[in-house]
Amino acid sequence: MGQKGRCLLKLAVANQKGGVGKTTLAFHLIHAWAEEGKRVLAVDMDPQGDLTSSLWSEDLPGTALVARVFEGKSPLPLEVNQGISLVAAEISLSVHEKDLSLKNYFRLKTWLDSMGNQFDAVVVDCPPSLGLFTINALVAARWVVAPVDVSFYSVRALEDLLGSLEELKEIGEGARLLGIAPFAFAPRQRATRAVKELLEEEYGDLLFSWVIPSSARVREALILGKPVWKLRRDEQAVGESFRRLALEIWKRACGGDRG
Repeated sequence: MGQKGRCLLKLAVANQKGGVGKTTLAFHLIHAWAEEGKRVLAVDMDPQGDLTSSLWSEDLPGTALVARVFEGKSPLPLEVNQGISLVAAEISLSVHEKDLSLKNYFRLKTWLDSMGNQFDAVVVDCPPSLGLFTINALVAARWVVAPVDVSFYSVRALEDLLGSLEELKEIGEGARLLGIAPFAFAPRQRATRAVKELLEEEYGDLLFSWVIPSSARVREALILGKPVWKLRRDEQAVGESFRRLALEIWKRACGGDRG
């Protein structure tokens, strides 16, 4: 909790499989909360920089890069728009991945703690692997949301993520799994039903009730830098699912406090 009982939500969006919707989910959570008047800090921990590209189209100043955290410096967040700030990533971040000394697992946490209560929410987009950057995110965050698509590979990767969280608990650190977000589900497809049944059987109450349906427009939203609910009227159902999920995540993490 932040000052005067306000919730300070530090959230990592993670799954150790690529292509399951991590960046898409992070992008839409950031916009949904900002539209509710929250001050949101987006932290891109993936050297591919997809979240950065979706939020920022201009040249990146070196002072805004998350790589500075691993150089013992403080990044200066970019103001994307009213309510959204960004600590960016680019491919040069990958040079720091080889430095796996234990002390570097706490770099992001140390910097975020130094920010105090400047933001209502911090959303960290993780790369699809368990390395220095993902571990930093899991140590720095209070909660983890794991998007899962209709492939059994993403379910297996979810199991790996849970194992990683348990290992971090052994050193007294690490976020807790807040919930699992079913992503790009098509209810009429047999594979969707099979994966959903497996998730319900294995994880029960950890599943969020709002499922993000499959939509070709979601990828377009990231390319254009706009949440899907601002693209087309015929995508309002998908947009509403994102906003409802954002509210469900906030309530699960913060109780009745909406910021």
